[in-house]
Amino acid sequence: MSGHRGRGAGARILGVTGELLVTLGVLGLLFVVWEIWWTGLDAERSAQATEDEFQTLLEQPDTDLEPRQQAEAQLDCQQLANGEFAACPEKMAAVESGAMAVVYAPAIGTDWSAPVLSGVDDETLNTGGLGHYPDTQLPGEPGNFAVAGHRLTYGDVLRDQDQLAAGDKIYVESLDGYYTYEVSESYVVLPEQSEVILPVPGEPEAQADRSLLTLTTCHPLFSNRERLITHAELVDWSPLSAEAPAAVVQGGS
Repeated sequence: MSGHRGRGAGARILGVTGELLVTLGVLGLLFVVWEIWWTGLDAERSAQATEDEFQTLLEQPDTDLEPRQQAEAQLDCQQLANGEFAACPEKMAAVESGAMAVVYAPAIGTDWSAPVLSGVDDETLNTGGLGHYPDTQLPGEPGNFAVAGHRLTYGDVLRDQDQLAAGDKIYVESLDGYYTYEVSESYVVLPEQSEVILPVPGEPEAQADRSLLTLTTCHPLFSNRERLITHAELVDWSPLSAEAPAAVVQGGS
């Protein structure tokens, strides 16, 4: 009889353990759903509100947007003597809160857009937009306008960054105009390889003579073990008074 009692007790222990494991598994799954889905909804709402505030700022009278006026006044310096394009914008002032620009990437989605805020700390990135590395350049400046964004959770703004290919266009709408960048390359690095956001990526001592845009996000999709890097080079600029690129119109609709 004792043997039967022992086996019965063992079966009950196994049963309770199994139920506990199932419960923990369900709780873990619910946490993953919350982490991806719920934080995403909240971040998307925050990002949209930030974009709306930025568009409202652009619609203010020109007297409130001195950088725009100055940039338009310098439109004639967009062409060098040899006919090649040369960016000549006013420096866009970094802001402590709110968007400094909005990025559009048709290759990621026809209506894809993301506000750019100053900083790459968790609090900034968790708002669902892109964060500007403070020590990197601004759009149009010689050097590297480098930004970061989540690939999973909190709106996963750069989830599809791997869809960008050489030749794809990325547009940046700022207070002083529309910047058009063309993707040149994408590759994967380790998190500590910060040289990818230098003015000349990978060349600490080099003097920048081009204006670049760099997107950085986690890689692979469900891990932060590596970083996916995409570089694009500035190929065009126009003032806000000019017709907006089609991708900007589509993304902002």
